[in-house]
Amino acid sequence: MKKSLSSKIIVFFALWVGSQFAFANTIVTVGEQDFADGSTMNTGPFLAAGTGESAPFDGVFVGSDVSGPNFSASWTFSYGAIADTVTGGSLILGIYDHESAATGNQVASFSVNGIDLTSALNTLFESHGGGSREDNVYTLTLPATTFSALGSGTVNISLSLAGPGLGLFGETPSNGAGLDFSTLDIATAVPEPLTSTLLLMGLPAILVAARRKMV
Repeated sequence: MKKSLSSKIIVFFALWVGSQFAFANTIVTVGEQDFADGSTMNTGPFLAAGTGESAPFDGVFVGSDVSGPNFSASWTFSYGAIADTVTGGSLILGIYDHESAATGNQVASFSVNGIDLTSALNTLFESHGGGSREDNVYTLTLPATTFSALGSGTVNISLSLAGPGLGLFGETPSNGAGLDFSTLDIATAVPEPLTSTLLLMGLPAILVAARRKMV
């Protein structure tokens, strides 16, 4: 009987504590989203749309499908350090003419503060299949290994692509591309004042009090 009651108290306590947290999101965007997912346009309109935005989202086409080099760029999210507990995060990326519909893997390398997420982003690319002169928007859920970096207030992103690309007459040896925008969405949990006090008391004290009532 005592064991059953203790188990019920633990479950109740866990559910109650979870309900006493306020949740918030820190959202930071670099560049501006000029095109919806799946939009197709010639290079000229894409370059013009990004004029005046921060590099590398300023309408510059990086690399060349024909003569190379392959696309390679990096950017930084800067914001105030987050004191609350980071519970999740996602990176949204708008990229033009990256041509993941070509054979093979188009992501050569991708990292978030030095943490290698190449395979995760490449899986997204391959599942969506961006074609020639197509702008695509991807949302990558970030793993817990990045949470410490997300809370630091500075997140560095690095992305390089690999050929082949796609041209008017089939695949090309290299893969140039352009960036439309990127958004970092960080989820945090903030304990309510009363919850913080009770957490300091600890679950053992609650169990002791329950056992005394049973005596």
